[in-house]
Amino acid sequence: MGKKSKIGKQRKDKYYQLAKETGYRSRAAFKLIQLNRKFEFLQKSRVCIDLCAAPGGWMQVARQNMSISSIVIGVDLFPIKPIPGCLSLVEDITTDKCRVAISRELKTWKADVVLNDGAPNVGKSWLHDAYQQAVLTLSALKLATQFLKAGGWFVTKVFRSKDYNPLIWVLKQLFKKVHATKPQASRSESAEIFVVCQYYIAPDKLDPKFFDPKHVFSELQIETINKLNFLYPEKQKKSKAEGYRENDYTLYHKVSAKEFIACEDAVAALQNASEIVIDDEIIDKHEKTTKEIRECCKDIKVLGRKDLKLLLSWWKALKKTQTETNGEKNVIKDDITVTPATISLEEQEDLEDEAIQKQIAELREAEAKELKRKRKKANKDRQKLNERLNLKMIHKSDEGPKLERDDLFNLNQIQTYQQLEQVTDQMPDILAASDVDSDEEVKPKTISYEKDTNHLDSKGLYYKSEDSEESDTDASDDESEKSGLGLDESEDDTTNKSQKKQFKDPESNPLLTDLDFRDKETKRAHKAALWFEKDIFKNLENEDDADYELDKMIEQYKKKGGHVLGEEKKMQVKVDEEKKRKRKISENDDTNSDYDVEEMMAPNKKLKKIGGKDGFEIVPQKTDKKSKTKKLTPEDLALGSLLIESKKSRRDLIDSAWNRYAFNDEKLPDWFVKDEEKHMKKEVPVPKELADDYKKRVEDLNVRPIKKVMEAKARKKKRAIRKLEKAKKKVEALMDNVDISDREKARQVKALYKKARQEPKKEVTYIVAKKHTAQKRAVRPPGVKGRYKVVDPRMKKDLRAAKAKEKTKGRRKKTRGNNRGKKLRVQPKNMKRKTK
Repeated sequence: MGKKSKIGKQRKDKYYQLAKETGYRSRAAFKLIQLNRKFEFLQKSRVCIDLCAAPGGWMQVARQNMSISSIVIGVDLFPIKPIPGCLSLVEDITTDKCRVAISRELKTWKADVVLNDGAPNVGKSWLHDAYQQAVLTLSALKLATQFLKAGGWFVTKVFRSKDYNPLIWVLKQLFKKVHATKPQASRSESAEIFVVCQYYIAPDKLDPKFFDPKHVFSELQIETINKLNFLYPEKQKKSKAEGYRENDYTLYHKVSAKEFIACEDAVAALQNASEIVIDDEIIDKHEKTTKEIRECCKDIKVLGRKDLKLLLSWWKALKKTQTETNGEKNVIKDDITVTPATISLEEQEDLEDEAIQKQIAELREAEAKELKRKRKKANKDRQKLNERLNLKMIHKSDEGPKLERDDLFNLNQIQTYQQLEQVTDQMPDILAASDVDSDEEVKPKTISYEKDTNHLDSKGLYYKSEDSEESDTDASDDESEKSGLGLDESEDDTTNKSQKKQFKDPESNPLLTDLDFRDKETKRAHKAALWFEKDIFKNLENEDDADYELDKMIEQYKKKGGHVLGEEKKMQVKVDEEKKRKRKISENDDTNSDYDVEEMMAPNKKLKKIGGKDGFEIVPQKTDKKSKTKKLTPEDLALGSLLIESKKSRRDLIDSAWNRYAFNDEKLPDWFVKDEEKHMKKEVPVPKELADDYKKRVEDLNVRPIKKVMEAKARKKKRAIRKLEKAKKKVEALMDNVDISDREKARQVKALYKKARQEPKKEVTYIVAKKHTAQKRAVRPPGVKGRYKVVDPRMKKDLRAAKAKEKTKGRRKKTRGNNRGKKLRVQPKNMKRKTK
């Protein structure tokens, strides 16, 4: 037999299942969770009063979201099962006894939040149930005003009915902000909504009428009472009777078509007319006057809606043509009329001024309209941009795609027959991916490799050619010279040996015709001469001035520590020859050593040239890498502090350096010099306390542990703190548990803290005993720290046997066969076996 499920109220929805899984006592707990997520009133509260709290779902949510030291009190007519950290009262919120019980628990405290999720017993008519709910909410509000502090919150449930607006009006008088909302956890078919009241005003005095249901929910009767004036009574105006026109004894009226077209209100004319007589030839011969129109005009009273619309459209068309013909007649009359000669010059000027002013006003109006249109368009674009920014469709720093134009066709770019065929071949390509882009350089199939030009770099990662090094440094200079002299790239004489098949004469492109028949060198010289003929090069200084400036630069470089090798060409040639000789020796060497020691020790210098072949070569000064800072002793540090202490102390120390022990004899025996350094030396005038202070600083630095040791200690401390925090959380959960006794709690807390503070078990190092050390006393082996144990193979076997014995300890030995009821023969020990 099928089981009937509660589908009437949809009890088994997702919030019902969630409440069962998470441990909440009712699905209404999620309503408060969603309200608190929106307004966040529980996190800021210390005291919470929950009215009509059974079964306690809202109390559970308040306990979870409020601080540990907060107070949560629940009130209901029915007893509530105890909740850890909450107080429950069994009272009626409409009585004074409930107020006294709550004040006894709170004492001097004031509530931050008052919650009300109460509802009366429903089942009667809807109007009665809604009114009872409003009365219950008013009672909860009265109780809340007695315990709420200034700026407090009040959250209540309300039914949507005719009493909703008066209740909201009362709440707005007591709170600064009132929000009406319906959380998702509330069923859609339910009429309940939740009102969240914020910032309680806390007035000194409250009118009891605010909490009187008869006064709050009474229906207002707004009626205007007419006062009677007995002296001048008002006379009642009798409305004018509507009927037929005077002296109009017939109901049949004829209207001519000309009058009908000339009237302004066609609907009124159709109401009064019974027939429209077409007596005008122009109207009769008009294209809109059809046969159907003529039939409709015969009897208007019997026409329907469609026919009347047809007559109205006919009237509009004829009215339009009539206005157009009248306008043309007026224009003809204006042309015929001649301006009288009586108009004076002043009047004519005034007329011209009026026309100009009118034209200016029209232009200003048009300009204002255009400006308004542009502003409207700009606002619309700005609104669209803000929407795109909010939807993250565009970013502020993103400039968007840029339209790049394709390069124009140039005959100079065609250098090979293959490129020419690509231009002439206009057939569409089937596969776009197989095309070769025009911008990409066509690479040769094979490249010639020269052994002498390539070498490994300093790290030995890849081959590096000498041409590439030179091109890196000189590329920018060549480009600037070419752009400055006006030389084209096509005139460059550098060609690639492995390039594809080109025209026979690469200098003369058969597609181009050059009118200048001079050779390339003459053209370049002519261009350079034109370049240097500019006005900027006319007033240049002489070569002597340039030499003088060069000498000054060399002198300044020498002063800075540079070394100029301009005049020592012979030394440079000798060094080059020596390097070549060593290179030949290293190549012919049988050891095939990969590195040359002298080349490794030689400094890596890069010579910078000034001028041509006869220019100077400047080499930076050698730096002594071996020079290191001298470590100062504590006495030296103390002496330095005295030197910078004051001018007087500095002067006294310098004066004291000249004494009878200050001598500089040369060519003395070593033993004599060492003896004088020990005994013939004046003590440094440094206070002993100051020297000891510096000595102590150095000792403190040396005693301080290294970084790794400090990090290890910090990690160990952090692990210990983490363990204690975990234990603390477990203890808090244990103390909130109601089902465990105090003695059991104390025992479990002690065990938790003992486990948290427990140090890891020290590891024992096992050492296998040898035969030659078995008889002797055990000595700690070298390199073993901590606890250790000497073991041997015999101990391992004994341990294995003991474990096997423990496993078979409880078992009984099985006997073969069934010996029950049989006597066993026992053979005496002394009895000898008979032998045949």
